This record gives sequence, C-alpha cells and structure tokens, in this order.
Amino acid sequence: MDRSTLVADTLGRGFARLTFPAPLEEQFLQDGAAQRLLLIQIAGVGSVVFFAGVVLADLFMIPDRVGLAIALRAGVYGPLCLAGLWFFSRFSLPRMVEWAVAGGGLMAAGISLFLSLNSQAPQALAHLVILNVVVIYATMIGRFWPMLVMCLLIASGHGYAVIAKGDVFSGLGMATTLLLLSTIVFTLYGNYTLEHSDRKVYLLDLQENALQFELTEANEALARSVRTDPLTGLANRRHFDDFMTQVWAHSQAQHTSMALMLIDIDHFKRYNDQRGHPAGDRCLCDVSHVLAGTLRKSGDLVARWGGEEFAVVMGNASLDMARSTAERVVEAVRSAALPHGASSTAPVVTVSIGVAAMTPWPGVSPQTLIQQADAALYRAKALGRNQAVAAEEEGGALNRARA
Repeated sequence: MDRSTLVADTLGRGFARLTFPAPLEEQFLQDGAAQRLLLIQIAGVGSVVFFAGVVLADLFMIPDRVGLAIALRAGVYGPLCLAGLWFFSRFSLPRMVEWAVAGGGLMAAGISLFLSLNSQAPQALAHLVILNVVVIYATMIGRFWPMLVMCLLIASGHGYAVIAKGDVFSGLGMATTLLLLSTIVFTLYGNYTLEHSDRKVYLLDLQENALQFELTEANEALARSVRTDPLTGLANRRHFDDFMTQVWAHSQAQHTSMALMLIDIDHFKRYNDQRGHPAGDRCLCDVSHVLAGTLRKSGDLVARWGGEEFAVVMGNASLDMARSTAERVVEAVRSAALPHGASSTAPVVTVSIGVAAMTPWPGVSPQTLIQQADAALYRAKALGRNQAVAAEEEGGALNRARA
C-alpha cells in the first residue's frame, strides 16, 4: 500500500486509539519531533522554575518539611529535569521523549506525595492538591497514552497517601480524592481531543500535499507532452519555435551570435521502404540519442524538425563553433554504425547538416537564419551527403553581407 492510499485508508477507518499504522506513526513522530522538542524544552524549564516556587506552598502547609522540600525540588527535580532536556536535545528519540514527559510528571508528583506522607503538619493531606497542578501542567504538554499511565499512577499514589493518613472517609480525604479524579478525567478528555485533532490535521496535510504533488506532476507531464516529440523524446516543432524566438531576442539584446543546425538523415525514405516503418521509427530514435549525447552544451536545444529532420539551436555560438559541432555530429552518427543497406552514400546511416550563424539585427527575423541553414543543408546533400556545410561557404551568409 503506497503512502497516499495508507493516509486515505487511515482517515476513512479513523484512529480512536490515537495510533496510526506503523509507517505513518513513525513519520508522524519524526515530522513533529523538532516542534515537540521545542515545546517540551520550554515547558520543562518552566516546570523547574514553577516547581521551585511551590516551596512557598510547602512553607505554609508542611512547614516541618520545608528544608527537605527545597532539597528535593531544587536539588533533585531541577537538575534531573534539565539533564533530561539536554539529553533529548542531543539525541533524536521522539517516542522516548513523550514518555519522558510522563516521567517528569511522576517525579514531581512523587516528591509531593513523599513530602505529604512524611509531614506531621495539620495541612499535610491538603498538601496533596499540588498533584492536581502536576496533572494539569503535564497533560497540557504530553501525548495521551503516556499521560494516561502517569495519571493512573498519580491517582494510585494519592489513594495510598489518603489510606496511609487514615483519612479515607474524612471530608478532606474525600474532597482531595474527588478533586484529583475530576481533574484527571477532564484533563485527559481535553488531551485526547487535542491529540486526535492534531493527528487528523496532520493526515489531511499529508493528503493535501500528496494531491498537490500529483497535480504538479500531471501538469508537468502535460507540459512535457505538449512540447515533446512522442517518438524520440526530443523537443517538438512547437518547442523549437518558442525556444528559437527566445534565443533570437536574447542574442539581439546582447549583440551576440547564435547558430542553427538543420540535420537530415540521408536516404531515409529508402531505409523505410527496405526495412519498414517500425524499423524507421527505431532508426529515428537511435539517431536522436546520438544527437542528444553529442550535443552536451547547456543552453542548446535539440528538436525534431519534422520527418527525418532534426534542428539544433545554439545560443552564444559563432559559425566556427557550430561548424565544428556539426562535424562532430556527422562523425558520431556514422560511428554509431546503424546498418543502411539501401544507402548509396555509405553502408551505415549517415546525416547531412546545414549550419548557419548570425548576430540578430533589428528588422531581421529568425526565418532568415532558418533559410540560411536550409540552403546549407541543400548544399551538403548536393555535395554528396554525409557531411556538414556552413552557410558562409556557399555564399549566402547575411553576416558577411553586413560586414
């Protein structure tokens, strides 16, 4: 099952237990790890400060254990909590850090329980109300399942303390018990609701991102299909025309030379007549691969001009550069050694190339360069094919006329 299907299936089935299928659960924890760690770090430091301030409550409620309270709250809880925050900032353990929050809450509750049990002050039992603060603070931060375990253990500890104090049925004992149980129920309900909402939003975001990605890919594929020749994979005539116009305008603005090559497969009709059109299509593909592999300059465009003809637009290129590249293409196609028994030029597939280059001038259109390259191609065929001929060589270059 791919990720998109898994997300949709999870949204459809629901996640009442606040757990995704294993791959999604792992991704959920990893994606939210940084944000969760920052929240826990801020809350952890805040709990150290707040818990140290609880000594004021200890002073009024269990004055006989104030010294011990200071030692436990400032000397044990604070350093251990800060050490835990440092540890989790160094090691990425998103699942463990959630249980560490519950561990911190249990440590804070355990200290308060210990102080209450060891105090002989009249308000020792009332001191247990601090457990409510611990529950509220921790459940605002932690995930549901660690918080559920923490709350059950705190409730058990509270029950033991009430029994140990012998105040199970006293008004104060009943009041602190009901208050704690009410706090646990309401805070866990809120915690569950918030986490369920967070998880649903996360899945919806994943689904939206997946749909957006698929839409982008579909648009890109459509754009490629509109501008790509389906047989050879090269740019099509439409793409060529647009690219030619862009390079022409850029060269005109920068006063730089550009070049064009028109390439024709020699005796291709004979190849088709002898081998059939499927073989002819394979030949076109093979030649296009040779062209794409030989013409590696970034900014050049190789396009299928039509039929067995190809075109290459070269930006910022002189006639000499284009002629040298064209000769390299002729040699590369010949060296590919594609058999052509019907050719009167060579026993293998060959190409003829017409090359032209010019600096675009105002009032001159790209069609002028195309006509020069086409005339040079005609000349290459007339001279025996399997060669490259530049427009300047056959006396038609507008560059030379302007010079």
